[in-house]
Amino acid sequence: MSEFHRPVMVAELLEVLAILPGQVVVDATVGGGGHAEAVLEAMEGRGKLIGIDCDLEAIAAARTRLSRFGNAVSLIHGKFSELDTLLDRVRIQKADRIYFDLGVSSHQLEKPERGFSFLRDAPLDMRMDQTRGETAAELLNRLSETELSEIFFRYGEERHGRRVAREIVRRRKKGEDLGRTRVLAKLAEAVVGRRGARVHPATRIFQALRIAVNHELEELLESLGSSLARLASAGRMAVISYHSLEDRMVKNFFREKHAAGALKILTKKPIRPSQEEIKSNIRSRSAKLRGAEKV
Repeated sequence: MSEFHRPVMVAELLEVLAILPGQVVVDATVGGGGHAEAVLEAMEGRGKLIGIDCDLEAIAAARTRLSRFGNAVSLIHGKFSELDTLLDRVRIQKADRIYFDLGVSSHQLEKPERGFSFLRDAPLDMRMDQTRGETAAELLNRLSETELSEIFFRYGEERHGRRVAREIVRRRKKGEDLGRTRVLAKLAEAVVGRRGARVHPATRIFQALRIAVNHELEELLESLGSSLARLASAGRMAVISYHSLEDRMVKNFFREKHAAGALKILTKKPIRPSQEEIKSNIRSRSAKLRGAEKV
């Protein structure tokens, strides 16, 4: 089986979670099942893991990878913001451990038709759940210059966002089809310019669009709250994030709940991947892991 996604900081995650046999564990972003496999092995065949993902292709990959664990695994298609409803469906009231591995999987990036990458030409989709919601192309065609500019600045921290938004609207009025990855990438490059930059000028634009299409920050904030409510006493939660907006949200949530006496922070500073892991998996370089325990 080809690897769906290479899990990041597996050993570090297991250490923060302190998995024990017999526990109920929720993997809120099961992906291809890489982290889940390590967790299930630590559980020694006793307990239950609930794997959630909004990507049907991820669920299929995880089902294959985790098949040897039998009834110890339940996989559910859905958003992690729907955690309460999804856990009710499998009659789980409380969980001992809940964890998230945010961001885009290797599979999603490397499959052109998903539209997450501008390295190859494809329709601008970017939906993690392809069964519902608006595509990136539909978003580009619907939103005003002001709305697009706000998305690029807020989610991509792109200082040229207004100029990119203005050019998108200008070309849209001329009837140009902007619904393909290469078209948008070339537009961003024409507006921003390369000037020897190491990062392609479309990178932040694509990141911002992806976050907007999938409502990632809103989903995360809602799921953090419902995860805390679902944790058993002394239960632990952990989050691996890949960009500053997500990490800041997790950090602030943990601090707020710590101040309220609801959480004990387990990671004063985020745990980063080792240099060896970064060398072997370059996509791990921006990862940050934070953990907390319910009081």
